[in-house]
Amino acid sequence: MAQAQSRASRVDVGSTANWIVSGTGPRILFVHGFRGDHHGLLPIAGALQDSQVWAPDLPGYGKTPEFESEHNLQNYGAWLRSYIQEAGEFDLVLGHSFGSLIVSAALSQGLTAKTVLLNPITSKATEIGGLGQSVAQAYYDLGAKRPALLAAPLVVRGMSVLLTKSPKPGIRSFAHAQHAQHFSSYRSPRVVVEGFRAASSGSVVDYMSGLHGELMLIAGERDIVAPVEKTIELHKQLPNSQLEVIPKVGHLTHYETPLEVAQVVERFVKG
Repeated sequence: MAQAQSRASRVDVGSTANWIVSGTGPRILFVHGFRGDHHGLLPIAGALQDSQVWAPDLPGYGKTPEFESEHNLQNYGAWLRSYIQEAGEFDLVLGHSFGSLIVSAALSQGLTAKTVLLNPITSKATEIGGLGQSVAQAYYDLGAKRPALLAAPLVVRGMSVLLTKSPKPGIRSFAHAQHAQHFSSYRSPRVVVEGFRAASSGSVVDYMSGLHGELMLIAGERDIVAPVEKTIELHKQLPNSQLEVIPKVGHLTHYETPLEVAQVVERFVKG
């Protein structure tokens, strides 16, 4: 994280708040996940010592204004295409979790890019159902009426505990601290409620027709949000794809194993 921040400067792209982590190597775009902002992927950016990494805040998060229209995947995909049109082409586009849905939506809308999907959402939570989805749905429904609940520290810590699988106390503490600081960086309750609806009802599989370019899938072996079995299934259906499974890690590969992720990304972008 510190390595990236020491190399980062803010250079906005249109109305999108954007940070560039300096480097003379490949030009890489990072698209962060649900409820966070650009900080989430900075540990990976810091480990990519030669690359120039662009890290925007998604519309409605961090310093970027929200959409006037709904925060759904179609609108996020259109935003990403417009962002790249203004920023210029990238050697690689990486999307984590909810960001994997946004990147996939943009690819289905005509974006062409060498792509990494990190902890890709390969199944719809609304179709899987179960107690976890029911609780999450009830939480966001209630949060729409009582916005303070959405950012309640105890709830944020609970989410972090569920997602963090590393056995190392230092890594768990780091992930919890990052969530406490950045997991509620949304601009309004509407943003996060609409975003949850989009995240839970979307799947990368919906956009398979656009996943025809060079593609790397990176999965966490113990991911409870994006189960590795589903990512393996997607890989088998996409002959153009490569797959890396990082052992003993869950959905937070960007916090738990940023160096390992960066090594995969570096091999892929230069391959």
